Amino acid sequence: MNSNAKVKDADLQALDIGVEGMTCASCSARVERALGKVSGVQAASVNLATERAEVRFDPRQVDAAQIAASIRETGYTPILDEAELAVEGMTCASCVGRVERALSRLPGVLEATVNLATERAQVRFVPAMIGVDELAAAVSDAGYAAHPLGEPGAGGSEEADKRRASLWAMRRDVMVAAGLAIVIMVLSMGATYIPALDRVLIATRPFTDFWEWVQFALASVVLFGPGRRFFRPGLIAYRHLSPDMNSLVATGTGAAWAYSALVLLAPALFPLVARHVYFDSAAVVIAAVLGGKYLEELAKGRTSAAIRKLVGLQAKTAHRLDESGNEHDVPVSTLHTGDRIVVRPGERLPVDGRVVEGRAHVDQAMLTGEPLPVSKGEGDDVVGGTVCQDGRLVFEATSVGRDTVLAQIIKLVESAQTGKLPIQGLADRVVRVFTPVVLLIAVLTFAVWMAIGGNISMALVAAVAVLVVACPCAMGLATPAAIMVGTGRAAELGVLFRKGEALEALSHVDTVLFDKTGTLTEGRPTLADRGGADAAAALRLAAALEGASEHPLGRAIVAAAKEQSLALPVVEDFRAVAGFGIEGQVEGRTVRVGARRFMERENIALGDAQDTATRLEAGGHTVVFVATGTELLGWLAIADRIKPEARAVVQALTERGVQVAMVTGDARGTAKAVAAELGIDEVHADVLPQDKTQVVTALQQRQRRVAFVGDGINDAPALAQADVGMALASGTDIAIEAADVTLTHGQLGEVITALDAARRTLGNIRGNLVWAFFYNILLIPIAAGVAVPIGIHLNPMVAGVAMGLSSVFVLGNSLRLKRLKAYRPPTVAPLKDTIPDSPAHAGAHR
Repeated sequence: MNSNAKVKDADLQALDIGVEGMTCASCSARVERALGKVSGVQAASVNLATERAEVRFDPRQVDAAQIAASIRETGYTPILDEAELAVEGMTCASCVGRVERALSRLPGVLEATVNLATERAQVRFVPAMIGVDELAAAVSDAGYAAHPLGEPGAGGSEEADKRRASLWAMRRDVMVAAGLAIVIMVLSMGATYIPALDRVLIATRPFTDFWEWVQFALASVVLFGPGRRFFRPGLIAYRHLSPDMNSLVATGTGAAWAYSALVLLAPALFPLVARHVYFDSAAVVIAAVLGGKYLEELAKGRTSAAIRKLVGLQAKTAHRLDESGNEHDVPVSTLHTGDRIVVRPGERLPVDGRVVEGRAHVDQAMLTGEPLPVSKGEGDDVVGGTVCQDGRLVFEATSVGRDTVLAQIIKLVESAQTGKLPIQGLADRVVRVFTPVVLLIAVLTFAVWMAIGGNISMALVAAVAVLVVACPCAMGLATPAAIMVGTGRAAELGVLFRKGEALEALSHVDTVLFDKTGTLTEGRPTLADRGGADAAAALRLAAALEGASEHPLGRAIVAAAKEQSLALPVVEDFRAVAGFGIEGQVEGRTVRVGARRFMERENIALGDAQDTATRLEAGGHTVVFVATGTELLGWLAIADRIKPEARAVVQALTERGVQVAMVTGDARGTAKAVAAELGIDEVHADVLPQDKTQVVTALQQRQRRVAFVGDGINDAPALAQADVGMALASGTDIAIEAADVTLTHGQLGEVITALDAARRTLGNIRGNLVWAFFYNILLIPIAAGVAVPIGIHLNPMVAGVAMGLSSVFVLGNSLRLKRLKAYRPPTVAPLKDTIPDSPAHAGAHR
């Protein structure tokens, strides 16, 4: 294998991974050699028959993900799978860390990411080594309930029912805890403020400590009834040596309850001044923390509104036609590709398909953002989730289940919401040591107060206050809550983030590089002008010749001829002259159509047309010359219309401190004219489509953080190379793999919406983290009693309320992102109609 020193077998881990694409012994040998070269791999055996690779490796040098990557680099596909688990019972960032560690330790798990706000875990694993049930079992062993989720949006009703049941149970527990806590407080403190109540209590007690025993009974009900949701997972966390928020609450309230119970059971163990009971503190802390968690759950429900809206767009049943043409109502989950489905007016299309019968107007606002319905007839594509407004359509299913456009959108939003941003790393590192440090501070607080005054009651109260106020709930929610609301709201506005990391990357972008054709322009070249000795004949002959060409400019010429109903003659001996133009025999004459250099090569004099072409090109047109034999017949000026909002978008980006650049294959002169029209200073012209990646790389080497905006097809390499790739899309082109961000309505203004969403979300996250850290830094010392000399002391009951409100504050702050508005370019005068689309490169014919 490799040259690394052998390690003990006991220190090695085994990985059994499937490999797709091997066809012969040399394939398996190639994979085996590649694995053997990986640092840390001690043995690798690849079996062609089973399509499996068995690898033994040192986990201190290499992990399963790197081994899978090495297989992929050899040209074969490692068989991996992804699963999503719903995790119940997590309350803070420490819980998230423990679940992630429990999953990551499993053999065959490559990556595990847990989100507190969505209560979901995304796991990437090797299916040959472990299954989804084992993943869920590992989470359960860590002290939390878990179950696998199905397809995006699937089981939404079931999840909603579970959530409602959970909220109802929590509300019941809050009401029980709050009611009993109030009774305990009245019994313990009411007599101090209401003398009449004191007299009644004394008169009605059968023995001296009767009302304290009542408090004990009621507090026990609170702690081991509603409070059981803290004690069980808290004790499990201690068992795993990974205390969390539940551990802190359980320890604090349990200590107060146990101390008070000992005072009742064995008062002789305590000096007279220390014989106080704190059942009220224990009960009120449980009630306050539960109340805070209940408010959290309500707020979490609001943060996931975007997913619920998307799931609500999915039809539940469909009218399927059988072979005899009879209709049957069936669940959407039973549909297959090729099924014929009927949709009536007012119904939502259940899946994607192609119309085979009927005509109707379909509301596609959920995809395109356009309020006007689109007419659909035979041969047209339709998308699941859109609404048939009138007429009856029969269509054939082309995509079902997780392959539909709507399912892909839901998956993109869920993926972005579940992702973990780099900024979360700081909170994760802090939380990893936070709870143990808090426990240490609580112990030190108790010890210091005992050393100072010897009052065990005061020492206990201070220690309990530290434990309760320090729960890291707010830190755990700071990032995921903002991501959920920010990406969800962005999706509603037509901006889909494929992953959460793109959100943070976009917030740091300082340069936006626009592709021209189809991005800044409408991507549909049209004939803008014509002239010469016989302009009409030039158009007719050029259109005849271009009918055999596939070039976009050629199509524009043909379209112009059709609009004028010109009769096109037959072409013979058609030939494309790469980089110059095209030629052929038309009506017995040699006709040439192409760029100026084509005419010059054939010694065709341009005369006054040369000056005219120069002027038109400087103004942004592409000029094509038409000649018969050695005589110039005329010229055609072709243009691609600038999108009306392009200038406003460029100006808006500049106002936000972002540099704007454009990349195009046009000649530099015409590209400069376009840039001047749009207000763009930096232009990269004469760039072949395959060289756009080099432009992005060059900008990055100048320490620029680049977002590339393109149409998502020819620009795929540049989209992938950029720090953030943004693809304009429309209709069923919505899911573009190379882009980090998809602008679903295909409108240029969504670039601004995406940038604003990213910046505001990251600003919100920073605010949440600052609040969470500041809250703990400020209140832990106060709870410990450093402010007692100036008369400030934090009661455990107040600490419980403060802890709950901190999480509510973070969630409330995140919910402000729901007010994010889409960018609307101001109404401006139309720009110059045309800009160039000149193909001065290989593959172009003029």
